Amino acid sequence: MIFDTQILLTIILLIIEIAAFAWLIVDMNKSKKKQDKIIALEQQILQLEESIMEQEKNIVTEIKELKEIVSNK
Repeated sequence: MIFDTQILLTIILLIIEIAAFAWLIVDMNKSKKKQDKIIALEQQILQLEESIMEQEKNIVTEIKELKEIVSNK
């Protein structure tokens, strides 16, 4: 009787451990997907910032050109 109970408890524990391990793997995969999305968003932000910086350079260049035109008159 005690031996049967120990076997039953061992089997139940094994099933719980397998379920917990499977849940951990699923959770890791979800986290990886979320991390990939975050990285993609950060790349988009960097591209947008580069575009803004390029526009700012163009604005500064145009202002310099306008200053030269105005100062030459």
